[in-house]
Parts: sequence; C-alpha cells; structure tokens
Amino acid sequence: MKKGLSRRNLFKYMGAGGAATVAAACDQKPEKLIPMLVPPTNFEYTPHTAYQYMSTCTECEAGCGLMVTVRENRAQKAEGNPLHPINQGALCARGQASMQTLYNPNRTSKPSLNGKTISWEEGQKLFNEKLQDASGKVVYLGKPLSGSDKAFFEEWFKAIGGGKRVAFQLLDQQSQRNANSMCFGQDDVAELAFEKAKVIYNFGADFLETWGNPVENARRFSQSNAYDGTTKTEMVHLSAHVSLTGAKADRWVVINPGSEAMVALSIASVIRDQKGGYDFLSGMLAAYTPEKVAETTGVPAEKMKELAQKFIENSPGLALGGGPSSRNSNLTSLHAAINILNAVAGNLGKTVLFHNQPAPENTSHQNLAQLIKDLKAGKVELLIVDDSDPLHALPNSTGIKEALKNTFTVSLASQKNDTSSEADLQLPALTDYESWGDAFPRSGVRSIRQPVMAPVSLFEAKAREDVMLAAAKALNPESFEGISDYRDFIRKEWQNIQQDSGNRSHFDQFWVKVLEEGGLFSKPDLKSVSLKNEAGQLKLAETKISGSGLTLIPTTSLFHGDGRGTRNPWLQEVPDPMSQIVWDSWMEINPDTAKKMGIKDRSVVQLQTSQGSIKATAFYHFGIHRDAVAIPIGQGHENSGDVADGFGVNVMNLLPTEMDESGSLALVSTRAQLNAVEDLSYTVNLDGNARQLGRNIAAATTIEELQHGGDHHGAHHFAPHEIEFY
Repeated sequence: MKKGLSRRNLFKYMGAGGAATVAAACDQKPEKLIPMLVPPTNFEYTPHTAYQYMSTCTECEAGCGLMVTVRENRAQKAEGNPLHPINQGALCARGQASMQTLYNPNRTSKPSLNGKTISWEEGQKLFNEKLQDASGKVVYLGKPLSGSDKAFFEEWFKAIGGGKRVAFQLLDQQSQRNANSMCFGQDDVAELAFEKAKVIYNFGADFLETWGNPVENARRFSQSNAYDGTTKTEMVHLSAHVSLTGAKADRWVVINPGSEAMVALSIASVIRDQKGGYDFLSGMLAAYTPEKVAETTGVPAEKMKELAQKFIENSPGLALGGGPSSRNSNLTSLHAAINILNAVAGNLGKTVLFHNQPAPENTSHQNLAQLIKDLKAGKVELLIVDDSDPLHALPNSTGIKEALKNTFTVSLASQKNDTSSEADLQLPALTDYESWGDAFPRSGVRSIRQPVMAPVSLFEAKAREDVMLAAAKALNPESFEGISDYRDFIRKEWQNIQQDSGNRSHFDQFWVKVLEEGGLFSKPDLKSVSLKNEAGQLKLAETKISGSGLTLIPTTSLFHGDGRGTRNPWLQEVPDPMSQIVWDSWMEINPDTAKKMGIKDRSVVQLQTSQGSIKATAFYHFGIHRDAVAIPIGQGHENSGDVADGFGVNVMNLLPTEMDESGSLALVSTRAQLNAVEDLSYTVNLDGNARQLGRNIAAATTIEELQHGGDHHGAHHFAPHEIEFY
C-alpha cells in the first residue's frame, strides 16, 4: 500500500479508530489513542449508539434526500431519506460513496498561496484585499444554484460592489429547457411519470445513470417495467449506442449517429396523420415522413411506421432523449422533436408533467465560452471557483487553461482537483457533510442540508459561505445585518419559507421538524401546458460531425459522472456494469468493425482527431453502431490526488468546441482515426465472455409465455448441448 502503511498497522488502526483513524494513518503515525472516558458536551453522544441525520445529497443536481448514520461523532453510512419525495429512501452509488469525501486524504488541508502553506488569517486577508481591488470585476464560477444560495449570492455581490456568477455543469439540461420554452412556454425540465407509460421510446438518454434524476427515474421505471401478471411496459432504445440504460430496454433500434431528431419527427408525422389535430405541424412534419428520412437515419420506413403504430396503440406513452450519444449540434432540436412527439401522441399531462415554479439558473456553456473570452481580454480581475473542475471537464480546444493564467484565481474547493491545483490562492472549504445548505429541485420539495458531524480535525477547512461572508463584512460592515454565519442566513430564509407555507407554529419548533424530516415536503404544484404554434417552425440543420473515420461518442459513467467520482476509490474499484473494467478507460467498438480493421479485443488502440490523440483499450461491444466508437468521460486527471491521477484518458481533449443551438457543448462532434498499437493491454476487468455460449445462465422469456404458465414451465428456453471451453 502507498505511503508505508503496512498490513499489520492497517488492521491495528481500523480496530482502534475506524475510518477517520485510517485516513489519518495514511499521512502520520498516531501518537496516542484517547478513549472517550469523559463524554463530550458539544455534540450528541451516547456510547455504541447511532444517530440518523437527514440532509441533502450534492453529488449531482437532482437534490435527493440523505439519511446519514453517525456514531460517536463519526459519519459512517449514507442512505436515502425515506421521507424525501424524490428518492424515497433510495440512493445511487455516487451518493453512498460520497461518504469518502469526508475522510479523503486528498482533501485540501490548509490554505496556500502559489503552492506555499499560509495561515487562515493571511488567506482571508488576501482574499478580502483582492475583492476590494477588483472593484466589481469578480466572477464566481461554480455549480448551479439550488436553493437559498440564489438569495445569498444576490446579497453578496451587492455587498462587495458587483460581480456575476457563471454556472458550470458539463452534462447540463439548458437545451432541454430552451426547447420546452419554445414548445410550451415553460423554461424548465419536465417530471417524467415512467410508471404511467405503457410504452417508452428512449432517444439516447441515460436516465438510469446521469440524465435527470437517475434515482427517481430508476424507481419509477422499475414500477412500469415489472411484470404485473398480465403485461409490462416495453422500452425501445433508439440510439447509436447501448449504455447501461439501453441494456435495460426490450428492444434496440440502431440509428445513425446524429439522426435522433429525424427519427422522432418521422414517428410523430405518422401519428399526426392517423390521429389528426395539430394542423400547424402538418407542413413541417411533411418533410420528415419515414420514406424521406429512412436513408439518412438508417432506419427502414416500415420500422418507423411500426413504431408509430405501437405508440398509438399503447397510450399513454413516453418519449425522452438527449443523453451523451445524442448530445450533438442538434440537441435543442432533438428535445423539441421529442416534445412534438409527446404532444401529438397525447402524453402531455399524463406522463409528461410540468411544475409551476421559477426558472432555474441558466447553465448554457455559451456563458462559459464568454467567460473564457473575458479572461483572455483581461476583463476579470478575480475569479472564484468552488468544487467545479472545468479544467478537466472541458476540452482543451476551449482555451480554458490559457485563460485561467490571465487573472488571480481563488479556489474555495473541499477536494483537490485539476482546477483548484492551478489556483493562486487555495482556501479549503468544508464538505457538504460538514456545512449548511438547502435545495429546491421542484415544487413541493424543499430539502435541507445540515452538518451531520463536527468538521474532520485533520483538515483546516471552513464553510465556503462563511469565508465569503467574512469578506463581504470586511468590505461592507453594514452588509448581512444580523447574520454571523451561513447557518443564520439559512434560518432567516427558512423563516420566510415557514410564512409562505402557512405554518403558524414557533419557528424553533418548525426548524427542528425540518431538520428531523430532511426538509419541507408538500403536494406538487403542477401546471397544464399545450404545444405552441412556434413548434411548427422547427427546422433541423445538418448535424455537425467533423473529421474522418469513426464517429466518436463520449459516454457517461454511472459511477464517475463528469469526473468527480474518479477521486473516490470506492467508485474507482467498482467494475463498470457494461465492461467490468476498473481503474481505467476503454474504447467500445463493434466486433465486426474491429475485425475488419485488424483490432483485437483488449488490444491498445490509438485514436486521432483534429484536436489530438490518446491511447485506449479496445473493448468489443455489440451494442454500438458499426461506424462509431465510444469512450467514457471522467478519467484522465492530472492533478486531482493519488486516486484520480494517472488512471485512464480524458476523452474530452479530443473534441472541438462545437455547441448546439442553446450553447450546450456538443459531445458527438468529431470522428476519429484508429490505429492498432499493441496486441495486449493491461486493463483490470472482471468479466468472462459477453455471450452465454448456450449455458442458459440468464434465462429469457416473453410476455406470451408468461401468460401461459403451464406451457412456459414445461419447456426449456435453449436445448442443452455440450460446450467446449478453450
């Protein structure tokens, strides 16, 4: 093991002090082990007794509820809050593994200036001075606003004399919001009722992995997809790539990369012709009949007509899309096409639900592109970055690395990452397990985030908002009157929430109940929408995919997301559900294509685009278009700690800076040339064979067979025969 931690000492430290002691042992030898003979008085403590604290998960923007088990002031297990309307007690792998952010030895431990450790007093003073000298030319680059932080930033920028926020979210949903605004006048993302759908058409959305709210999606999808004794919902995956979500589908319709919007409009044209209505769409849809788009999409006209008929006969249905394999220059148009398909099929208000709520923060990557231009032009005096990592997540072609050198950068990150490591001043922030916050993901859901334990003493960190509050008060003593820390600000905001809710109890009583239940939950405020005439003016431009070779599809990982998960050893260690590979990257390629090119399974391949080249292990995947290859996003860090650095490759550096109509980064935007380099790679994988070889390990059946139980149980799915292993 690294840093001299022997096997003997590992077990000794684990038995003596648990996870926190093990984390400490990685960097220093324990001098004394002091038992709690005298119970502490500054936190709840009963020997051998566990407490559960409700909070909010921040590993993605879904806003799931957390229930954290704490024993003797040490958080030990994260699960879902059973009272939370969104996840209802469930929690994804990233949420459960987020516990390691507390004890990660690669957390930013002390303030530093240009790599040299300084005191907090020096760091805070320098931060205050830089804010004052910037005279309002300040930009805060961070995760999208989720709750009371919106009011906090408005007041904070006013206190320091100006500035602006730029929200960063690699897998943003701004294109979907813009399409909804055009089609329905609703600048938000719809809630999808999978459980009410009788058939689901998925145009490349990895809704069980990183798209939307994966935990809620999985729960609701499982309700619809389960056999109820008579039937089950059928899911059809229409995409050039089969992800984990696609693998759950009953049927895969292979389409050419970048043609998803055409297929959706073609199906909609058949449905409208049969059902009538929406006359303002007739002219536009006439250009996308199955016969006209069959060659371009690679889907036979008869198959599209059959899909349309199935959508009509199984109403209400549900269409969705916009995942990694379909994030191209026509992404906004794809979402508009899906909206049209749902409208003509009669799904609005049944499986597609909109909430009456304020529009979320704009997360278009066009704002980030403008920030890069401003940085290069010297228009930004001070840049503040939270735990976001745009230096790793964005392609080199954006020029982000060179732009960051033109200003003074302050990192308020809790975890070490590629961006924070380049900052001039690093002020370590507490993790979300140790600080206050909240999230309002949709109407009827106001979720609280509270510290579940005292800050880990190994790290000299402070709450991010408290550092910002101190700076604001130093520049403007009259600002944030009556607020001493962010907890006070949160309580003040929740006093307004209590009044709006009609609760007339004493605030302290209300506050305790909020903390006990994890938030304030009420009936959602749903809003009826209809398709606007502007949808009939939709025009599809040709999908922009540059270069020659095979289309490159950057995919997402259930465990790593946009790359944050790679800093977590638990998530690195879990085999990918599709490839079974750990601690590495790989390139998915269709076996037929690979054999024609002389590329062997698990060999090393070099990929070359106009932006650069990388080497990756070839992985034979039957679920990918023959003219495409796929590489997962997330790996390839350079300065994010021992767990992330040096593992895999960063596929984002192969991409040009191509955006869709809404300014969202187009992931499917280039082709790559492939060359076999070595016959054998050294990736670690736990799989055997992708085929069952007649062994009937995973038995399959049909709905018809299940409906005739006697016949089903008396027959074999596959005739047994001898298998030769070699």
